Order: sequence, then structure tokens, then C-alpha cells
Amino acid sequence: MLIGKAFIHREELDQAINNIRPELGPYVVDLTYTLGEDWSGDPAIFFRIVLSDEASRRDRLYKATSEIENAIMQRLEDLERWGVLPYFSYRSQAEQAVLLEKPWV
Repeated sequence: MLIGKAFIHREELDQAINNIRPELGPYVVDLTYTLGEDWSGDPAIFFRIVLSDEASRRDRLYKATSEIENAIMQRLEDLERWGVLPYFSYRSQAEQAVLLEKPWV
């Protein structure tokens, strides 16, 4: 099994993700992640993102998620720099409020 840099240098990864949060703009209410393996056993980073209700509107959802994913991919250079494949999951702010829990804990 390959071990990505993200697993070894977790504090550095945390700092890199914290640095890009302000650049994600008003679309992102919360962003968390976990490290693990994807379905094929490759090292992966699983982003869990709560979108503002405005960004979750049908007419804006694709644009918002595309911009978020592009920003994260460009800034983190996931595969090349960290040795992990990125995966993204989204919830709207309204969905999260109904669940009454911290996002994907």
C-alpha cells in the first residue's frame, strides 16, 4: 500500500487547507476532510463541504461546486503534492440544519 504525504504530514495539510478556506468565498459554510482509502485502496482525501443555501440553488449549484473543486485542486495540488486522490461531498446549509449534527463527524 502506498502512503501519501498527507498521512505523514497531517499538520502541514491542515495548514494548507486552512489557508485556502478564505478563498472559497461565501459559498462554503463549513469544510472538513478525512484521509483514507478509496474503493480501489488508493490513498484519498474526502472533502465534506456544507454549501450556503444560496450556492445550493439549482441554478447555481454546478458553478459553485466547480469553483470550489477547482480552487482546492489548484491550491493543494492533491495528487502530485500530497499523494492522495480527492473526493468531494456536499450538503446544503438547510440539509445540515435538519440533521442537527456537526457535518459528517
